[in-house]
Amino acid sequence: MKEVLRSMLRISELDSRILKCLLEDGRDSFADVAEKCGVTKNKVWKRYKAMEKKGIITGATIQVNFAGLGYDAVATLLVSVDAQQIDNVIQKIGETREIRVYRHYNSAYNVRGVTILRDLSELDHVKEVMRRRIPISGLKTYIWTGVKNIPQNLKLRPKGEIAERKHSQTLEPALRKQINETRVDELDWEIVNKLTLNGRTSFNKIAHEIGTSTDTVVKRYHKLKEKGVIKVLIQINLNRLGYQALLDFNIASVSSVSLSGITESLESIPDVVVITKTSGDYDLQVTAAVRDVEQMFALQEEIAKVPGITKIETSSRRIPDAWPTPQQHISTY
Repeated sequence: MKEVLRSMLRISELDSRILKCLLEDGRDSFADVAEKCGVTKNKVWKRYKAMEKKGIITGATIQVNFAGLGYDAVATLLVSVDAQQIDNVIQKIGETREIRVYRHYNSAYNVRGVTILRDLSELDHVKEVMRRRIPISGLKTYIWTGVKNIPQNLKLRPKGEIAERKHSQTLEPALRKQINETRVDELDWEIVNKLTLNGRTSFNKIAHEIGTSTDTVVKRYHKLKEKGVIKVLIQINLNRLGYQALLDFNIASVSSVSLSGITESLESIPDVVVITKTSGDYDLQVTAAVRDVEQMFALQEEIAKVPGITKIETSSRRIPDAWPTPQQHISTY
């Protein structure tokens, strides 16, 4: 605990506003951020560079709507394995296919994976392969039906200030239709891959590296952004800001209460950063960042009070050094 406290850095109100702006749009120029924050461009540049030097800002990446890239679905895999086999299983799952794997704590399902599927029928194949190759004792899968990814909902303001409610990016039905009709080619994929590694890379550098014109890269980027296929955002080290863990909540609700109403209530809670609608035993999977045990209990109690929630299962996992991780799913509702 003392080591965590020593590594924790306090940030100013302006630092907080800069981070929130760049978690909304990671390609905003310093001039854009300065206008939103009501300060000079030079001041924003100095604060940004200072946070980079301190290890608070660690990079930039993109969120992706996989439907716009030709994928049919996203699914969560909850896996139960013997404690002695966890490291081996995590390694094997990561080698099986494109699955992002996390270690879960305080849960019967101690490994969690997220996979993207070209076709829903692939899920049965994934489950079959996992059961055949991996020593698992339990497996649950949930198909995502919608996601709200709101990293800007972190409570980064100095202690004592009231957290502002942040609205997530919402895609109207017409825009979702446009996403499904979007066709991407190899050049689009090259741009996506470059922005995944560094979302703030200059268009000129990307153009040079993939062998095309800067104008082409700019046009392709804006097409993908306007269609809601990608969104650039900065990455930060949450541990440097005092956060110690990510909590995952599996939530079931009663049918008489609107799921959208429950989602709106959850979205208003500071430090809730992802809300995913799912099919199966649970209706929602919620992720929150927490600073300590006291906040963990308070957050669980606040979620439990939301009208319509009937069951909650909670687990925890470590925070990666660079968060959000590359190619998380962009908001779809």
